[in-house]
Amino acid sequence: MASAVVFIRWESYASGLSGQGLFASHPLTYNSSQERLQHLASGDSLWLVSRNPDDRQYYFIACLSVSTRGLNATGSSLEREFGRFSVIADLSKSHDLGKRFPAEGLLRAFQFESNKPINFGANLGQSLQTIRFLSPTDARVLQAGLIRILNGEDRLLDAPFGLWTKCDSVFAEYFLRNWQVRGDPLAFLLYDSPPALRFGAPVFIHSDKSLRLVAAFRESQFVSGHKYTVDPGERLAERERVWLAYRARTVDPPRKPDFDSFWERQNGVRALFIMDKLLPVSVSSPFKIYGRALEWGYPIGVGYRYLTLSQCLLLLRSASVPQHVNEAYLGPLV
Repeated sequence: MASAVVFIRWESYASGLSGQGLFASHPLTYNSSQERLQHLASGDSLWLVSRNPDDRQYYFIACLSVSTRGLNATGSSLEREFGRFSVIADLSKSHDLGKRFPAEGLLRAFQFESNKPINFGANLGQSLQTIRFLSPTDARVLQAGLIRILNGEDRLLDAPFGLWTKCDSVFAEYFLRNWQVRGDPLAFLLYDSPPALRFGAPVFIHSDKSLRLVAAFRESQFVSGHKYTVDPGERLAERERVWLAYRARTVDPPRKPDFDSFWERQNGVRALFIMDKLLPVSVSSPFKIYGRALEWGYPIGVGYRYLTLSQCLLLLRSASVPQHVNEAYLGPLV
C-alpha cells in the first residue's frame, strides 16, 4: 500500500466543501489539480499537512484512508476551485488530527520515495505543493506516530528516542575494532547520570569533528562510589569491577594506569551504558553539516544529549545508513 503527503490550506481544512469543516463533508473528499493523486488506490493513506494561522506551526491535520478515486466534471465549479482529480476517503478509517501531530521535524527528516528530502530552510508548504509519496520507512514512522497519538501519547515527538554522545577518536576506533573482532556488547563510560532509553534505541557517537558510529542501546548502570566523599574502598572496588567486567578482556584495552586516571578525573565515572550492533559511518558527516539539521550549536562539555524521533531520522539519513540497517535501528522507535 502507498502513502502520500500533500499540503492543504488551513481554511480548506476548517471549512471543507460544506463550510463546516473537511470531516463534515459527505463524502469525505480531497480534491487537487495534480494527476499524481490518481496514483493512490483503495486502502492507501493520504496525509494532509497544514499550517495553523494562529501559531504558524505545521501539523499533520488528517490521515485519509482512500476508498475510491474520482474526477470532477470538466468546467464544473469544483474543478475550477479545487481541481480535476479527487479521492474519496473511508470516513470510518480516516482520522481528524487537528493540532495533535506536529509535522515540521518529521517532514524535514523524511527522504520520501524519490530520495529527495526537503531542503533545510525550505518552505514546507511550497515543498508539499506537489504530492510526495513516502518511502516504506517514512510511512511506517508516520503510522506508528498515528497509533500513539490516537492512544493519547501526545508527547510522542518530545520523547527521548535516541542518544547523541562524543568521545576521543581513539575510543571510537577501540569500540568499532572490538565489535568487529569480538561481537560482544561494549560499555561507554560517562561522567553524567545514566541515560534512560528503551532497549535497542539508536546511539550516535561523534568523534574527531564528525559522526563516526551508530550503535544500539542495551542498558545503563549507575556506578557506585563515584564521589570522593564515599568510602575509598568502595570507590576502588567499583573501579576494579568496571575494569574487569568491561575493559580488561577487550581487544587493545587502554593501559590500566590510563583507565585509572580516566576514572579519577572530574570526580570519577558516574555511570555507563551498554551498546552493541556498532556500525561505522561510511560517509563523513561533520557536525557543522548535521548540526545545522538538528538546529544545534556545538554542545560543549556535554556527555550526551537525548534525541527526538525526528532527530534520529535526520542522523540516520546523514550517516547514509543502508535501508535494511536503517529499519533495524528504527525498530524500537516505531
